Amino acid sequence: PGPGARAAARRGTLLHRLLERLPDVAGPARAGAAQAWLARMAGDLEPDARDAIAAAALAVLDEPQWQAVFGPGSLAEVPIAALVGARLVSGTIDRLLITPEAVRIIDFKTDRRPPDVIGAIPGAYLRQMAAYVAALRVIHPDRRIDAALLYTAGPRLFTLPDDLLAAQKLNLEPAEETF
Repeated sequence: PGPGARAAARRGTLLHRLLERLPDVAGPARAGAAQAWLARMAGDLEPDARDAIAAAALAVLDEPQWQAVFGPGSLAEVPIAALVGARLVSGTIDRLLITPEAVRIIDFKTDRRPPDVIGAIPGAYLRQMAAYVAALRVIHPDRRIDAALLYTAGPRLFTLPDDLLAAQKLNLEPAEETF
């Protein structure tokens, strides 16, 4: 990858790490914690670049619609694995919240240009989320599974309807044999 792609990947990694760490920091202290962490981990970046990364992370955490998945009882970077039919589905969920009624998952996407509409989300992202939902239905069959993609540029959250994920035709169930 060229320098632009490397810089974008690095920005995404730093932002992702902040979204893992900052939820455990009290709200008023988050900005300072973000700046201190970025100074240690990305001291070679221009201050304006570090400020932009910190601001993006704080905007996500301050958005009321998402606060539950960053609040008490939520988990970051959760590995999952389940047999869905005859296939093993495994991965790491960026953010997970389990309640008695539902399991809510969010995967972060740090693309600089998020899609404008849900129909423009890349198929690879939808297949990833469909696989996670299928695995979680095996793990938590008694709970509703809610999935969303969070584009950190903006920020912009897309709640993914079940029918959209089902349309990915993952073929995770074994093929039916007919005679």
